[in-house]
Amino acid sequence: MAGVMSIGGVLFDKDGTLIDVNATWVPIYREVLMDLFRTDIAGAESLMVQAGYDPVTGKFRAGSTLAGGTTRQLVQLWWPGIDEAGIAEKVRILDHDYVHMVREKLAPLMPLAPILEELRGMGLKLGVATNDSHVSASNHMAHVGVFEMFDDIIAADTVPVPKPSGDMIRRFAQVTGLAASAIAMVGDNSHDMEEARNGGAGLAIAVLSGNAAHEDIAHLADHTIDSVADLPALLRSL
Repeated sequence: MAGVMSIGGVLFDKDGTLIDVNATWVPIYREVLMDLFRTDIAGAESLMVQAGYDPVTGKFRAGSTLAGGTTRQLVQLWWPGIDEAGIAEKVRILDHDYVHMVREKLAPLMPLAPILEELRGMGLKLGVATNDSHVSASNHMAHVGVFEMFDDIIAADTVPVPKPSGDMIRRFAQVTGLAASAIAMVGDNSHDMEEARNGGAGLAIAVLSGNAAHEDIAHLADHTIDSVADLPALLRSL
């Protein structure tokens, strides 16, 4: 087990870890799909259900495409049979054309700056690792006022293979000069824990602030905490 003295960097998943995934993305996807498919709320919700939305709980199911997939995977699910040029265009639309809506609705899980400042004060390098696109992830961190606190924002389109390949851990190690074993991966999804293992990270830390319950994720993690608010204390305790 890696201890705090050997952890030099923390790589955060974005949605469900830093951003309130359901409060932000359920209403956004509902509106976007109504617009793109010229459908009503029921039509939009049926498309969301295909991708992992649970209308009973109003949340994305743990491990679903909506919870942890890439924009490309969503496009292939919602527009089956589309060619490569079509996929690229739909990805562009989803990542770029609704930025104004995201800016209005994006909700951090808590005030993030004090937590990130505390971690930086502990001498840690900080990064984001998300299966979202780089332009979206960078915009989201800028919208919530913490973009400058990260040494790198790693996205599905900035590594050879998205989570859980381990490529994001390897990229963060390369960017920061840290050994992979000196990196703690923090996330709310099984993909995040698998990313940690596949990339050789020193710690896999699960948070219960997203869509995974304790029984979905704790067995995959070295430590499980309620949210990133508990992270500084956890790292100091190791």
